[in-house]
Amino acid sequence: MHTDVARLKDAYAALGQGDQSAALAMLAKDCEWRESAELPGVETVRGREAIGHFLADFLDPWERFHQVIEDVVVRGDRIGLIIHVTAVGRSSGLELDTRYAHVWTMRDGLGVQVDAYRDPEAARSALDDESHAPDAPSPSETTQNAT
Repeated sequence: MHTDVARLKDAYAALGQGDQSAALAMLAKDCEWRESAELPGVETVRGREAIGHFLADFLDPWERFHQVIEDVVVRGDRIGLIIHVTAVGRSSGLELDTRYAHVWTMRDGLGVQVDAYRDPEAARSALDDESHAPDAPSPSETTQNAT
């Protein structure tokens, strides 16, 4: 699992430098990305290609988008990443400075499911739940994205 953690950290760093392919390389071909219900029009994105389109569309409105992984929690086949993001909207100039979390479910070195949480403590709770994450993170627990 330590190798998976290192690879995930590298993938997030590469994504912050505009290399989306590194992030996508961590996903299984049939991965499910369960995004915040607060992000209009997006709930679950299925498949590496569709997730690639989602990420490109999500990152496009940002002039600057920088993520730092502040903490990692490993529970069996799941890896929780507590993330600090700073960003500036391309056209709005909106500045974002917040923390959120992603919980990755890993199989054979690839993410088969990624759940986004607005509240890092909600992600920690999901990791501690032996029955695994809920079917879909609730809007109050998931990452809220603003552009």
